[in-house]
Amino acid sequence: MPSNVEIADRASRKRAIGVAVAAIVFLVIQIVARPVFNPSPETAHLSKIVMWAINAAALLFLLMTGGGLAQRKEIRELIHDEVARSNSRSAVVFGYWIAMAAAMAVYLIAGRTPMDAREAVYVIVTPSIGLALLAFSWLEYRAHSDA
Repeated sequence: MPSNVEIADRASRKRAIGVAVAAIVFLVIQIVARPVFNPSPETAHLSKIVMWAINAAALLFLLMTGGGLAQRKEIRELIHDEVARSNSRSAVVFGYWIAMAAAMAVYLIAGRTPMDAREAVYVIVTPSIGLALLAFSWLEYRAHSDA
């Protein structure tokens, strides 16, 4: 029977891959299903808008908690070690700077292209969540390859 450390190590490695897959799927779906500057944003279905918000909130929750909430407490504590917490903080900082850059782009573009608040939030939140999760995944992957 594997020890708690072995279980946590395997779960942590799976988390790095799972987070990357979730971020890539999120970003690809947004690029394919909802181009940033749709000529007629009023045609967006409410279900698409709501699903984006739910997905974005779930991914933010994943970034905030680091995942692994279904694991036993002992395993979860091993998964969320100091390295993982540091990687999570670094990814959040990276996501913050992506959000600030996107917000400045929205500010500059808004003078030339009409953009409502929902579109502005979408343009800011989508890349910041996706890239922050990719950064977290990469940092976790790198930490495991160094171990």
